[in-house]
Amino acid sequence: MKRLVVLSLVLWALLVSSSAFSQSFTDKAKKDNAVDMSDEDPAMQQAMERARAGLEAFLRKAEAPPPNTDQYSVKVRVSEGDNQEYLWVSNLKAQGDLWSGRIDNLPMIRSVKKGQSYSFAKTEIVDWTYIDKSKKKVFGNFTTCALLTKEPPGVAESIQKQYGLECDR
Repeated sequence: MKRLVVLSLVLWALLVSSSAFSQSFTDKAKKDNAVDMSDEDPAMQQAMERARAGLEAFLRKAEAPPPNTDQYSVKVRVSEGDNQEYLWVSNLKAQGDLWSGRIDNLPMIRSVKKGQSYSFAKTEIVDWTYIDKSKKKVFGNFTTCALLTKEPPGVAESIQKQYGLECDR
């Protein structure tokens, strides 16, 4: 079974203060729990495709962040035997053909731990995100948009509006 961890500390910090989220979504965010959604779900496939399309521009921006932007993170696929989990990684650094950073989620697999340094290839990146404080917007975070397709429409719209998460681009 493939697991998709979709809640990062980036989004988690935004989620815990909101009463606009459905209880299950908020509970999972507060506990940094995994949210199950197949990576073969059409909404998730579209989200990962959108992330891949903008990845090069994001990585250039992450290497030299413009003023008033921060919390640059990527979501990477981590495998352990037959299990796959998708984790957010921040504090990004380019190292030749590889990237490295710090794991932000509490993984369910045992081969990695929250807070540890982790190296990965660009091909393992399935999503990216950053915050532009001056525009009060979250950019990227496409997999969270895919998750919101499973929430009631009013809840999803409220989340998008409150945090500047643009899912319909």
